Amino acid sequence: MGFFDKISEGLSRSRDKFKESMNVLLDRGPNLDEDFWETLEETLILSDIGGSAAFDIVERLRDQATRLALPDAYAVLDLLNDQISATFTPGGEEILGGGPALLLFVGINGTGKTTTVGKIAKEQTDAGRSVILGSADTFRAAAIEQLEVWARRAGVEMVTRERGSDPASVCYDTIERAEAAGSDLVLIDTAGRLHTSADLMRELEKVVNVVRKRSELPVYTVLVIDATTGQNGLQQAREFNRALDLDALIVTKLDGTAKGGIALAVSHELELPIIKIGVGEGIDDLRDFDAHAFSSALIGDFDERYEEDAEPVGENAKQAAMTAGERRRDVLEGAPATAAAEKPAEVEEAEEPVEAEEPAESAPEAEAEVAEELAEGVEPEAAEAAAEFEPEPAEAVASAEPESDDAAFTDEELAELALAAADPDADSVAAEPAPVEQPRKKHFWEKWF
Repeated sequence: MGFFDKISEGLSRSRDKFKESMNVLLDRGPNLDEDFWETLEETLILSDIGGSAAFDIVERLRDQATRLALPDAYAVLDLLNDQISATFTPGGEEILGGGPALLLFVGINGTGKTTTVGKIAKEQTDAGRSVILGSADTFRAAAIEQLEVWARRAGVEMVTRERGSDPASVCYDTIERAEAAGSDLVLIDTAGRLHTSADLMRELEKVVNVVRKRSELPVYTVLVIDATTGQNGLQQAREFNRALDLDALIVTKLDGTAKGGIALAVSHELELPIIKIGVGEGIDDLRDFDAHAFSSALIGDFDERYEEDAEPVGENAKQAAMTAGERRRDVLEGAPATAAAEKPAEVEEAEEPVEAEEPAESAPEAEAEVAEELAEGVEPEAAEAAAEFEPEPAEAVASAEPESDDAAFTDEELAELALAAADPDADSVAAEPAPVEQPRKKHFWEKWF
């Protein structure tokens, strides 16, 4: 799984919550009215972006919508990613940019300070820098042993004292050893301090002051914040920044949080750059912060405009809605769907020659001839019976004949006749009856033969 994929997966719950709120907003329509702007700001706040950052983002979007004459809400959302990424405080490149530096890592218990120190040590050592570690967390059980494991992984030297020693003295010893060894990067891990404890914060303030006075290297105080803490992380950052005058942020545990927007809230409100983000426990899971990639993973995309399929219109819609059975019925009735759509006038003209009266007029003559032929070759009793026969009137035959005609044709033959009727050039087909032997009802005098 790639680095961006890990961030995207970690922020999936925040992203789903944000997009759900945005879908509700867009359901009311794309108009850029006052309700839209208020709901957008509320959605950003509920995504842990923070009130101050949300207000600034919405105000900049309002200004752009006016200056660029944006037509609808979708056009505004197209600019949202850029506006969020621009809200992060820039800078911090010089801290781990390759120049000599001393980094003092602070934060509450459980944010991942020791792990972060070890990962940075490995990264910078692989980059060819001379790194030395200092274990100033002398209170937490196994803190020294944990940092020793990371020092061995990175292949760097670590300075420590026995458990319970003064953390300021450990920092002092680390700086001296770095100067003697010629190290250009010093990483010092401090003990976790609750921001609500005034005594512990004063002790940490003392450590930072000693380091800043003693070190000849530029000193940067970096706050490591756990992204899963949400708005509590913002309050922690406020207290640490008030006491220690922070220089940068590192946000960890983004791979398992639904409150990743807190990174933007802290960076914007305290005007602190984010230099690293953590997306896992692996040694390579601490990466440089990319504001634009982070914003994309946080809010996702809004391309619902292009997800609806185009619907057929006009005659295309009529033909698409017609089922196969309906088209077949139209053909059997003499009005093919395609011919009706293309040449309706021609079909009407072609249907006029097709009449049922002509076969009906010839029926009495045919019956009379048959009667005469039979009368000539039969015995006297049959001749007398034939002489007594009177042909049925033409009107009765004409009225009864269409029923037998329909029964005599199959569906395929009816279809062929209907298609021929639709063709103006098929006069011969319409004038001549189809060469199909039509079964005729036998009269009583014919049943004996």
